[in-house]
Amino acid sequence: MGNKQGCEFGGIMIRTEKQFYFAGDVVLGNIYLHVIKEGFSGKVVQLTIQGKEKTRWASGSGSRSRMHEGKYNFHKVTVVVHTFDDDNLKVGQFTFPFKFYIPAYFPGTFYFKDIVFASISYKVIARVVSTSKSINDIQNKQALILREPIKEIKTLKQKKESTQIVSGCCIKRGTSSIEVKIEKNAFFPNEFLNFDYDIDNTNCQLDLEKVDSVIVNRLRLRSNSNRERVIEFELNYQYHKGPQKGTKIQPEQKQEYQLQLINLKKPLQHLIPSNKGLFVNSKYHLRVQPHYEGCSCCSPRPTVQIPITIFALPPEEDIQPLIQPENWNPQEFQPIIIQSDVQGQTSTLNQGLQQMANPMKN
Repeated sequence: MGNKQGCEFGGIMIRTEKQFYFAGDVVLGNIYLHVIKEGFSGKVVQLTIQGKEKTRWASGSGSRSRMHEGKYNFHKVTVVVHTFDDDNLKVGQFTFPFKFYIPAYFPGTFYFKDIVFASISYKVIARVVSTSKSINDIQNKQALILREPIKEIKTLKQKKESTQIVSGCCIKRGTSSIEVKIEKNAFFPNEFLNFDYDIDNTNCQLDLEKVDSVIVNRLRLRSNSNRERVIEFELNYQYHKGPQKGTKIQPEQKQEYQLQLINLKKPLQHLIPSNKGLFVNSKYHLRVQPHYEGCSCCSPRPTVQIPITIFALPPEEDIQPLIQPENWNPQEFQPIIIQSDVQGQTSTLNQGLQQMANPMKN
């Protein structure tokens, strides 16, 4: 025979005031315990706060195919909320308020599943620990949705690049430069990125055939065996005509451009947010790159990449309201304040950021 379920003796429920938080917020909540019959061996009520990154992707093909996986519990704190005097639970109703702080450097909740899998998730777990080998714990869990804090939104950000252009047979064709300006650097999905650029081709002997403007998402994943997978998605793009040799864009010719922050291949699907995890790292940039006539592969083109941030859209709250049992009149205990470094169980994310020499850098 299998173990008895702890829920035969009662139920436990954990609820925070809301489900959606920013890193750096304070979380308030309650654990509700309703014991309906005696016989459960255990007296310790625990609360666990957990943050986890997961990755998975395949490489190779046929007999050489291989699956890469990453699992990283960067934050796990378990505290004793209450210890009853008796070794066996007594029938009754109890409420345990709690409070904890989310470190400001935590990465936001993340989920992506396509050619690779990547997720960052958070949850809180309440349980009464069973001391019997034949009875399972009484437990309940709730997901938390976290967003990285909104940093300063910079306006009128610009960047300039100048390059010596070399054509076929390594013939020098002069220099060309491009300067790109964007209206701001942080957006929600589906917003429009407004930008313009200046191109000076007066010292170049090659015509500019076209100028590419592309929104790029760079997703970097890591496995437990230290393997990495980097994918660049070109999400939305435009092509514009550039100036001829010996000329530049005149003030009266200058135009303003717009690119919507969508994936043209999947326009109904919101863009995944920017993210700074150790195993899951998502970055965005606007890339503006000129293309010259003929073969100019002997030299790099003056390409401008301006980083941008994509925020996660606030989700709709989906925590179902609690239905109180009949004659609900619980004994309420004093609130417990939970520290992130309880008994040495500190978050390993900040330690990893310091020790791993920034493995997600470009």
